[in-house]
Amino acid sequence: MNKPLNNRDLTMTDTTIRKSVFLGVDKARVWDFLTKREHLNIWFHPPQEDLAEGKDYLLTSQKDGDRMCWGKVLEARPHDYMKWDFTVGPLNGTMTTVEWQLEAAPGGTRLTLIHSGLPESGEGYGLVMALDKGWHGFLLNLHGLD
Repeated sequence: MNKPLNNRDLTMTDTTIRKSVFLGVDKARVWDFLTKREHLNIWFHPPQEDLAEGKDYLLTSQKDGDRMCWGKVLEARPHDYMKWDFTVGPLNGTMTTVEWQLEAAPGGTRLTLIHSGLPESGEGYGLVMALDKGWHGFLLNLHGLD
């Protein structure tokens, strides 16, 4: 039997995006796809340079070179964990957090994305859904990469 909701349950919102994919390559190779300019360009958005801890980044559109997302790499522990400040135009300068966790799996790597700090209002939910859809597609792009 389900436990009844209390008032706290009715007012709590969690718009954190959590996604995992299993990839048939080792953690070092997945790390390259998360940090190296030439690999990010294939599955995500082209950066100006490789991503590194303590450095700002700017990722641009594949189509027209417009600014897509930007922030700073807050932490990078090769080949296990990376954390970014992250924003896009519709967030109007509000920084969110993107975390990448890499775990060894039989025959490859489990890559987990956690995107937190997203809008919790009904008005912002469309953006959460758009980001969720975007991350889903980008993570699917990683399948089959060697």
